[in-house]
Amino acid sequence: MTFTPNSFRKLTGTPDIVRLEKKKTALLPIEFQNEHFTGSLPVQDAESLIAPMIKFMDWADKHKIMTVHIRHLAKSLASPVFAPESQGAEFHAPVIPRKKHFIETKYASSAFSGSSLHTLLQSENIDTVILTGMSTPSSISASAHDACLLGYKCLVVSDLTAARDVMSWNETSVISAAQMQQTALANIADKYASVMTCFDVMALPLEK
Repeated sequence: MTFTPNSFRKLTGTPDIVRLEKKKTALLPIEFQNEHFTGSLPVQDAESLIAPMIKFMDWADKHKIMTVHIRHLAKSLASPVFAPESQGAEFHAPVIPRKKHFIETKYASSAFSGSSLHTLLQSENIDTVILTGMSTPSSISASAHDACLLGYKCLVVSDLTAARDVMSWNETSVISAAQMQQTALANIADKYASVMTCFDVMALPLEK
């Protein structure tokens, strides 16, 4: 007999997202910054996310869904990663803020860490957030966790997120980006958010 683990979200009666209200939904592209493409923290196949992310932003703009770009900055100019005014901290073109898009700056893993994101979303009556970006085990997971705690409905786009290789805890082996990605998405789906492909998200019924 095959054992199927329980889902925390299902046990607690948390419904999956089956439709979106345009005026109450926000797209959050997280850390589409050079650090993850050409810098010290490269994620696996980062460039392959660019074209579908552009199409996804086009979809959001077409339907007047709010978009808030989340950038990570270190607090010190001397930081080896995400240093203010550094090339690594810059948005990675062409996934850059457009006219009518918002920008929020965070100082730790979560999109809500040190930013005014929650205040902005509340001012716009947003109750649902769509998370994309990197890295899935860190910023996406932390943001989904905080969004859940703050009462938002949360959706993570599986194929618009990515992870990177990391060392095992005892530094004896490399845990592959693919393994990190699948484990992180499974944990998010179990506890914090609906997880869907970008195709399935764009196919959801939209309400005014």
